This record gives sequence, C-alpha cells and structure tokens, in this order.
Amino acid sequence: MKIYHYCLMIILSSSCTTNFGVINTDPVNGSSIAAGEQLAAAAYLLDGGREMGYPNLYIFQPMVQYVGGTYGMRAGGKYVRDEFYNGLMWSDYYGRCIKQLADLLQQHQEDSTQVNYVAAARILKVYIFSLLTDAYGDIPYSQAGLAYYEKIYTPVYDQQADIYRDFFKELTAAVQQFDDRQPVITNDIVYNGNLTKWKRMARSLQLRLAMRLSGVDPVLARTQVAAAFAGGVMQRNDDNFVMIHEDYNYPDLRGNGYAQALREEEAYRYTIGTTTFVNYLKQENDPRLGKIFVNTDSVTKYLPINPGLYWWEDWKDFVGENGEVVGQANKYCHISAPFYQQGGSWLHMGYAETELLLAEAAVRGWIGEDANVHYQAGLRAAMHQLEMYPGMVPLSDQEIENFVATHTLPANAMEAISMQKWVALFPNGYEAYANMRRTGYPVLNPIMDVNGESETGGHIPKRLFYPAAEALSNPVHYQAAIERLGGRNDWLQPVWWDK
Repeated sequence: MKIYHYCLMIILSSSCTTNFGVINTDPVNGSSIAAGEQLAAAAYLLDGGREMGYPNLYIFQPMVQYVGGTYGMRAGGKYVRDEFYNGLMWSDYYGRCIKQLADLLQQHQEDSTQVNYVAAARILKVYIFSLLTDAYGDIPYSQAGLAYYEKIYTPVYDQQADIYRDFFKELTAAVQQFDDRQPVITNDIVYNGNLTKWKRMARSLQLRLAMRLSGVDPVLARTQVAAAFAGGVMQRNDDNFVMIHEDYNYPDLRGNGYAQALREEEAYRYTIGTTTFVNYLKQENDPRLGKIFVNTDSVTKYLPINPGLYWWEDWKDFVGENGEVVGQANKYCHISAPFYQQGGSWLHMGYAETELLLAEAAVRGWIGEDANVHYQAGLRAAMHQLEMYPGMVPLSDQEIENFVATHTLPANAMEAISMQKWVALFPNGYEAYANMRRTGYPVLNPIMDVNGESETGGHIPKRLFYPAAEALSNPVHYQAAIERLGGRNDWLQPVWWDK
C-alpha cells in the first residue's frame, strides 16, 4: 500500500529521543506534507515497529498478569526498573506521533477545507496523550510539540486533572467540527474517511476517559459519560479503532510492533499464560482459552506459570494423569500464533470495551439502560473480536451464545464487568493496566521472586517513572513534577485519578 511507503519517509526523518529540544525542531517542512499523510503517520506509528511492542509485552501485560515467563518480562512481572522499556512510549509518542499532529494542527487549523483532518487529528492527539498521562501522570501537554512554532523547548508538565478536563473539551469540539460539506479524509488508515466512525470513536474515548474519573471526580465522570452516550458511541465491531499492518520483520516499521517483539528470539514460545489469567478463563469455562493460548501436548491442559517466574525457574517435568511426561521446556501453555503475525492488526479501542463501560455506567445509574443487556453485548463483541487476528479459527455462534447464556450480570456486578473487560482487552496491556488501577480488578496474585530481583518489595508500580533524560533536557519543569510526587521519581505514587 502506497501510504506505508510515504509514512516511512516521515518516520525516518523523526528522531527517537527524550530531548524536547531535538524533537520539537522543524517537523520535516510540514507545509509540504499533506494533512492526510501526517494523520496517517501519527496513527501508524502508535504500534508499528518492535520498539512500540516492547512496553506492552514486557511491562504492561506482565503487570496485569496476562503473561509471564521471559527474561524481559522482569520489568512488569517482577517490578524491575528498565530505563529502555520504560522510556519508549515517551520518546516515540512525543518524538513521532505528537510531533506530526502538532504540525498538522498548526498548518491547517485555519483552513476550512482541511477541517475534517483537523478534527480527526484532535481526537487522535487526545488518545495518544491519554496513553501517556495514564502511564506517567503529569506530562508535557499544552506546550508539547510547539518548539518550532513558539520556541518552547522545555514544556511545562501539566497536571493530570487539567489534562483530563481539556480532553473532554477537545473531544467535544472535534466531534462538532467535522463537516460533511468539506472534503473527506483521504489516505485514512483508521476509518477510510468515514466521519461517523470517527465521531463514534471520539465518543467512546470520551466514555473511557470519563469512567477513569469515577473514583476521583464522580460528578464530572457522570456528566461526561452521559454526554458520550447521548452523542453516540460505537455500535458494532466494525466501529473498532484498529490499526492495520503488513507482514514485515524488524526493523521495518510496517510490521505489527507487538508481533515483532514476540518474534524476536522466538519470545512467543515463552510468553506463557499466568495462573491469574488462565485459571480465571478455566473457572468461567471460557472458550477463548484455547484461542489465546496453545498447548504443545495433550496432557498439560493449559498449564500456566506463576506470576513473576521465569520459564526455567520451576525446573521439573510435568507428569500427566496417564503417566505421560512432558519436559520442562514444553510444559507451559504459550500465546497462540494469530497474535504474533506481523501483518496482523492492532486493536486500540473497541465496541466490546464500550459496551462493558456502558454496563458499568448503567449499574452506577449514570445512564438509564439495562446493565445486563450491555454486559452481554460486550461479551458477544469480545468473542467476535478475536476474528480480526490472522489465522484465528472463529468461535462458533453456538459457543458464543452458550457462554453468554451462562453469564448474566451477577450481584457483584462491578467485579464481573471489570473481569470480563480484562479478558476482552487482551492483548492490550496499556488499557488493562489503567483499568486495573481504577477498578482494583483483577486482584493480582503475589509474585514469585526467586532471586529477590523486585525493586518494590513485590508491590505493583502505580505508574511508569519519568525517563532519566528529562532531568537533563527539561530540568525545571521535570523537577516541579517530581516535587508533586513527593520529591523523587517514585513509580509507587499513584496518578491523580487512581484513588
């Protein structure tokens, strides 16, 4: 596809650095680049290339106890600080995605013929900043990406409460800004120029972010949830915010970054389902267990690994009920092949998540809807959602309906919704980590730290620590943010909404 090759020209001209003085320079002569190309590049760079697969695979997925086993997963599975993995979101999102979007908005915000590109860019910008602030807390926001235009080389770290309030303003304004009378978005690798789907994505994102505030500011949360629902959220799986990719190995950025990370040194062979995740799927008789993970034999019955363990630490063979022996190296269930196809798509946000958020909103009384209807719609959508992965054998309609029929919303509704959302989000560890901090689900198992490597005493981090380079490149504003954390770059301090 022509778009990918053009995007690479933009990508290669953008450095990967935590230094705002470098990334906020002339954005590749932006006036000569079409708005659609910059919008596509910003979207595409969210998850293209192995470096953007690392944070999910090695920090966030182990943190929520989806998977464990590999050495790299010590960062999120044992809570060991890793400067490289920790800083990739910061350097790539600021240095690539935000840089493109900030330039697009500066170049075209006054051009009425480009209004649809501007509206879409505003939505995508909110999404990217939401990933950053949910991971790190207070971050450069209002002044980020403006060095070339306004000579702001050391942007202030805005407080998360202020960032969130601006998110809602931006999403509302962007939806209203779309204009069917103006040229449609071409080269649109998100929604192929469909403005209705862009609007639904914006409202669904508004719903997600509003629910994030349920503990810290329930009044604002309820208002924004109601507004998002009234405005029109995702209605089906083809509204999903999905990024497409092509089958290319690292270092080609056209390949799915998560898949590239899994393929590096065959990490997929030791990306093992944890006891927390696998046992929950077994407990619920969930047919997705056999879609997400595979056995290498017929006797281990999806043997999971304890959170925190490397695959070699519990060194003993598995002996089946029939006496069959499975060797240590092959005894655990590992992630299934459809998830490590480099041409596979990546789901950022979907209809299943939206329906489960609406179920929660209904339980809270924030919308006048039947919570169980939304809950079961979310379950169906989540099961069909697996069909997007290359080579995935779909669940039958009967399998899906059997599962849904046995899963009506119970008395402990919040727990049920949160746990099913945890399953539905796989393999998106970014959002699963945020939702876990907000809801308290899943309840994690204690990690097994054989050699005492954990740097938190086994306590799960509440945020990512700021990249070390920020102390040198933006010292004044970095230090102000650090003071708000209690005087040190503490990853055990919660972000603002985590109450």
